[in-house]
Amino acid sequence: MARVDSTILHEIVRIIQARAKVPERVRLQKRDYQLTYLDDHRQRIEEALRRHDADRLNMLFGQLASKVKYQLLRRVAARQKPKARAQIPAGRASRSPQRKQARSR
Repeated sequence: MARVDSTILHEIVRIIQARAKVPERVRLQKRDYQLTYLDDHRQRIEEALRRHDADRLNMLFGQLASKVKYQLLRRVAARQKPKARAQIPAGRASRSPQRKQARSR
């Protein structure tokens, strides 16, 4: 089992034990992972949590590796506002060419 797999499974178990809730996402090493469980397995974990059945919960944790899938969520880069063009005030821009033309005549 890869290090990431093991770390994700440990994080899932930690969250379940701490919050008594089955997580849909976990965050590890500044990365978010979307979790997908087999529906019956998720329901069994929630039922064991409601009953406070530690033995059944530990058995379900042991099966977790084959019952959960995870996917790395991509972060959407925040779009930066386009830089405003250096604008010359309208009065200056329109006078300059006229002055040049007047001098050349």
